[in-house]
Amino acid sequence: MKDYKRKTALQFYCVLLACFLTTSCTTVFDKAHGYRGPIVVTIETEDGSVPEFPFLIESVYTESCGHSSCGIDSGYRYFKTTHANEPITFPRERLDLLQPNAYATILFKVTHPNYHYNVFTRGFGPTDADDPTHITFTVKPFTEQMKKVAGWATGPKQDMQNFTPDSREYKKADILYRQARFNLGDMITRHITVIKTMYLPHFSKRMQQRVIEKYQPIFRAWYYGVPETDCWSMVKCRKQILKPREAEYEGL
Repeated sequence: MKDYKRKTALQFYCVLLACFLTTSCTTVFDKAHGYRGPIVVTIETEDGSVPEFPFLIESVYTESCGHSSCGIDSGYRYFKTTHANEPITFPRERLDLLQPNAYATILFKVTHPNYHYNVFTRGFGPTDADDPTHITFTVKPFTEQMKKVAGWATGPKQDMQNFTPDSREYKKADILYRQARFNLGDMITRHITVIKTMYLPHFSKRMQQRVIEKYQPIFRAWYYGVPETDCWSMVKCRKQILKPREAEYEGL
């Protein structure tokens, strides 16, 4: 009986060793070593349009700590460019997970001059080498996001009309209105900075020039469209909100 058990155990270990020395046990290898991918990403636009210039997609895997992300960059960092409705494949790669079979949280940062910058988060389990995961992200035109943020000031502005200027209710609505207008201007400034520092450097000089020529006047109009929002704090905002912008448009 003991000889039979030894023989069985020996056969088991031989099969297990063969799995690691050959490609016949891909699934076991994948799960034990945290492989993820390939991941096929498609960008769709909320308005259904296909912009002239491509989207920039940055992927990054981050470890999670407790109930939120630690923000630790642990790999799977790729920069890919693709046009709307054209799938792009992110490669299969081993990730150093805290737990081999756990889902891996991967962020996809989507950037485009005409669309609102967004970070999409997805969890991915272990996959076989030939099993791609297909995901689709929908992006919002930046003008639509501007309308949404601008709408936050509508309610407080209407409330101001219902109260006398020296009342507590009026002053509260006034603060909320000014802050909403500040948020709109701040969002526009950040969008211009993101395109200038994150999007353009990934393209050739010729492509950069084409993007700048098209979006320079558009960004300038957005920037000066809300001149009363050139302030960095609530106190300073209350003093400067009715004055022209002090900071000049720097451009792309």
